[in-house]
Amino acid sequence: MRIALAMLSWALVASAGPAAVELKDDPPPVAQPKPGDVTGTIVPAEKIARIEAVSRNTLKTYTPKRFDKATGWFAFAGLPGDAGYDVRVVTTDGRTIEGIDLSWIEARMVRLAARRRKDLGLAAERPHKFSPHDVKELLKWVEDWKDFMEIKRVLYVQGHGPRATLLVELLRTREFHSSAGSIVWRVELWYMKNEFGGWDRLANAERVLHRKRITPREWRAIDLQYVPELSAYVGPDGKSKPVHFKIPLAGDLSRGRLRDTSPTAKTKTHVRGLSVKPTEPLPGCQIDD
Repeated sequence: MRIALAMLSWALVASAGPAAVELKDDPPPVAQPKPGDVTGTIVPAEKIARIEAVSRNTLKTYTPKRFDKATGWFAFAGLPGDAGYDVRVVTTDGRTIEGIDLSWIEARMVRLAARRRKDLGLAAERPHKFSPHDVKELLKWVEDWKDFMEIKRVLYVQGHGPRATLLVELLRTREFHSSAGSIVWRVELWYMKNEFGGWDRLANAERVLHRKRITPREWRAIDLQYVPELSAYVGPDGKSKPVHFKIPLAGDLSRGRLRDTSPTAKTKTHVRGLSVKPTEPLPGCQIDD
């Protein structure tokens, strides 16, 4: 009798199925970014012919929601958060001056990885102080790099500890098949990482800002400068710092390419993000920090 009752109880439990378990998704480690505005001023306002903002990540271009032609105050509204934007201004005398986002290409992933390590109780990433020696190694890496482009000029080096962002101008002026006397001109952002004691470029991660095959006459008409002061970052909370910029009286070849300048022009590289102060001058460089 007892055996029969036990078998009946087992059958009833089995027929009822397992107890319901409420399934819950883990909350995301980082909240969805909020949209925000990029505001600021560019003076003198009478020198502004056009103003816009560009995302180097999505390649989208934005026009200002509001722009005061008297004061140079502008506002780009509702931009996606946790992203960088470069403000571009075209002047009445034909110059183009635009911001340049020198942050690390995977900055958000680095932040997530650091938080994940902390949550799991793992050791933090190997520390690395970005030093003048690192700058020398990076410039030597670019100098030794072999490519179709025979002229290379590093405009900016931005250190991020064991990582670095480079803004590089590349030129091909020699004759090549089907060139018809044209010039190949590129401006690119390169992302470098220090691993096992040496620097190397992050594969397939470069961002091409400009890529043109043009006649020498068209190339000599280029007048383009990059200034980090015109770059803005909209945080995950939708907030950003105002951008303020004064249009210089004259162009600066070290920050880009000016009209009617030599392809082989030598300029100093702008260095930013040093963790170690240089004890002696850095050849061919100027420290922006």
